[in-house]
Amino acid sequence: MPAPRDPVFRRRLISALILGPLAVVLLYVGDLAFTAWVAAFAAAMAWEWIHMSDRDAPPVAYAIACATASGTVLLAGQTSVMDALAWGAAGTLASGIERWRRGWSSEVLGVLYVSLSAALLAAMRAEPDHGLKAVILLFAVVWAADSLAYLVGTWIGGPKLLPQASPKKTWSGFLAGILAGAAAGLAAGYLFGLEPIRVLPFAVLVALASVGGDLAMSVFKRSFGVKDSGTLIPGHGGVLDRVDALMLAVIAAVLSARLWPLGWALS
Repeated sequence: MPAPRDPVFRRRLISALILGPLAVVLLYVGDLAFTAWVAAFAAAMAWEWIHMSDRDAPPVAYAIACATASGTVLLAGQTSVMDALAWGAAGTLASGIERWRRGWSSEVLGVLYVSLSAALLAAMRAEPDHGLKAVILLFAVVWAADSLAYLVGTWIGGPKLLPQASPKKTWSGFLAGILAGAAAGLAAGYLFGLEPIRVLPFAVLVALASVGGDLAMSVFKRSFGVKDSGTLIPGHGGVLDRVDALMLAVIAAVLSARLWPLGWALS
């Protein structure tokens, strides 16, 4: 059992059992329900990023970041990606101007990262022809990669992947995550009638981005001197701790699908 190795495993499992089905239901419903859900998460992520990166940030910094992230998501899911990009760019600029007065910080890049990744997820679901299938495929790869990387790394252990950033992440977990993500992607692609030769490169790239996004957030948190981004989700920490693997994976999925179409029109 993993309990001796990870004392918060039970809380992580309970949180996943609550948030997972809720996310699935809202994903299925789609439209404003899913967009609003993602927008709320984006606002929380932006707040956590400001809190981590700048402990002395004034209320206006939090307001700009949360408005930028949530507004970008709402526009991406309900109007157009171009409107979302314009809002996100303006909000990031405003965040940069506010922070420049007090000295440069990576918090501005964080606002852009949060806004872009969350907005792309909302835009992906809003696609009328295959939005639901595309997000299911994405979630299958990310959840499989993230879960197996965590479980294998916790149970088996072994050589550390990047101990100076995250002492718990191992090479065994990294490899298990990539293999699990690829397998889950192939399985979901098969259900949707997609060709394996198209799905496999996509799934591997997204799985790599998933594990990489998790590791990158650990690097950021270590640089900020914090263990968790927050305390909102029991067993996980903050919202950023829960969705860090998904953030970079969404960006990778959108870019990959543009360069290597999955063939949804044929499925």
